[in-house]
Amino acid sequence: MNKEIFWNLINALLAGLISLTSSSLVVGEITLKGFFIAVIIASSVGVVQFKNYWDAEKPEYCPKLFNLIKM
Repeated sequence: MNKEIFWNLINALLAGLISLTSSSLVVGEITLKGFFIAVIIASSVGVVQFKNYWDAEKPEYCPKLFNLIKM
């Protein structure tokens, strides 16, 4: 489980790094605007990857949560 979360975070960071690199190659320098766009892209990829991860794990955890609520 922890390895999946770790690799999803690496994936998000790589997406942000690729975005920042491509922005700096187009503009010729690293700008604040490019940096913020890279952060937004990395955050978006992280949220999507976590949603995909959680959808796969939900059947395992939901019955446990409902059992705690019933108590």
